[in-house]
Formats: sequence, structure tokens, C-alpha cells
Amino acid sequence: MNKEIFPTEPSEDGFFYQSEEEKNSGILTRKYDNGSEVKHLELKDGRKASVRKLKGRDFVETKKRMQNDPAGDFETINMSVATTIEGKQQPPEFYLDDLFQDDYAKLMIAFSSLNF
Repeated sequence: MNKEIFPTEPSEDGFFYQSEEEKNSGILTRKYDNGSEVKHLELKDGRKASVRKLKGRDFVETKKRMQNDPAGDFETINMSVATTIEGKQQPPEFYLDDLFQDDYAKLMIAFSSLNF
């Protein structure tokens, strides 16, 4: 039996699977020449999510959101800055209140892989 090698070869549109865990979760990665990266995945309900690699300036937005919600956790707030669902940003509460844990975990895998 041949063991698959990761990362996989990029498809025509440049997306590939970074790891076996990400392949099993349906998380595709694309790297750009400028060092930026994005991960695409599908939530259980079929909505498409994109998670991007954050830049230093994004920390300013994270800080603003944390000031507005002192009880909020850093990882979820930071993930909300990096992630779009169907092309739209969502507030941190969306990830905690509107997503089931399996979708939240899938997004956190993609986010953590890019940003930590």
C-alpha cells in the first residue's frame, strides 16, 4: 500500500493538502509568492469558509475587538479577524454561539496552522 506524501502536489488552481489531518478535514491550502497563505474549507451546512494568514497590522483589529469584549478569548477573536464565511466576516460571538463545535474546531485547525 502506498502511503500518501504531504504536502500533496498543488492542483491547477494552486490548492493542496498540507497534512493528512487537514486532508481528512477537507482543508485545502494555497500559498502565494508574497508569503501569504489561505485555507479553504466547507462547514457541515455547506457554507464555504476562508482563513488567511494574519499580518502584524491585524493585531490592531484584534486588540480593538478585545477591548469591546473583555471576556472574549484571544484565539476566537483573532480567528474572527482571519476568517470569512461565504465571503463575509463574522463577529467572535458567531463562532461561539452559531457554530457547532466540530465546525469551530475545523476552523481553529486551519487558523492555528497558519498563524501559530
